[in-house]
Amino acid sequence: MTHYSLLIGAGGWFPTSATGGTVTTQDINGIDYKVHTFTSTADFVIVSSGSQNSIEVFMWGGGGAVGGYNGPGGLDPGRNGGDGGGGAYSENTNLSINSETLKVCVGGGGSKGDGGTPGAAGSGVTISSTNFYFGGPGNEDGPSGFSQSGGGGGGASALIRGTTGLIVAGGGGGGGGVERAGLGYAAGNGGGGGENGTASPQGAGGGTAGASSTTIGLTVNASNDSSGGGGGGGGVNGGGAGGNPNTDNQGGGGAGGGTSLGSTVTNGSSRTPGNNTGYNNANYGRGGGGGFPASQEPGNAGLVVIRYPIEFPG
Repeated sequence: MTHYSLLIGAGGWFPTSATGGTVTTQDINGIDYKVHTFTSTADFVIVSSGSQNSIEVFMWGGGGAVGGYNGPGGLDPGRNGGDGGGGAYSENTNLSINSETLKVCVGGGGSKGDGGTPGAAGSGVTISSTNFYFGGPGNEDGPSGFSQSGGGGGGASALIRGTTGLIVAGGGGGGGGVERAGLGYAAGNGGGGGENGTASPQGAGGGTAGASSTTIGLTVNASNDSSGGGGGGGGVNGGGAGGNPNTDNQGGGGAGGGTSLGSTVTNGSSRTPGNNTGYNNANYGRGGGGGFPASQEPGNAGLVVIRYPIEFPG
């Protein structure tokens, strides 16, 4: 049943009209809502803002990747790199809109560090040749070839007007790389979106959440025989890079996750995205890591969901 109070064009209530993403209809407490689901970066085109002039937005940032690790051999029975951090969750259930085009950025997951190849950063969005909300790439390992590079930080998800993020879910930090030859050594874990990374038990400290005062996560390269720390996650403020131990046989530190913006924010944790419920039914924003060999190497990309009623909400 249609709940319009009056006919459209006769001064009564009328719904928002928009395009973008995968569009479905959902019944919420007896009212039909239009739901736009974005699993990749795209435009959200608002043809008409409707009578309410507002939308509800839910999003998860991209997860950080596991740090580099080594298989069994020699003195080493097999070492895990540090876990990547889970992306943050952010929501705003009363976000004001106009008839306009907004950019939806879906944060990409970071990729695993591997020897001399640092893990790639999770993607953000490029607007007029400027990058926003990208994670930081993992730190490089030292020159010996026996250490491992850090995992890439996750990119942040965001709904953007021009270049201003109206709501942002920070990406998770990348895990630290582990030294090959040191029995018992371990790398630090990446912090979830909005959380600090953890230190390696035998090596470098973790990066801090939102430490860079930029929207892109930080990275710092090693200069000697050491394992690399993870790259910071993207966000309103990009997370700080995980530390390098700067000495042999030690693991790199995990990176900090990026910070978020919204009326409700839930930080991620190591591997686990914030508020992993509701529309997040496929572990969007989960960080890499776990076991040897790793059960998951890259971080998972984030998710953005926008909805609004298409019947009079009462």
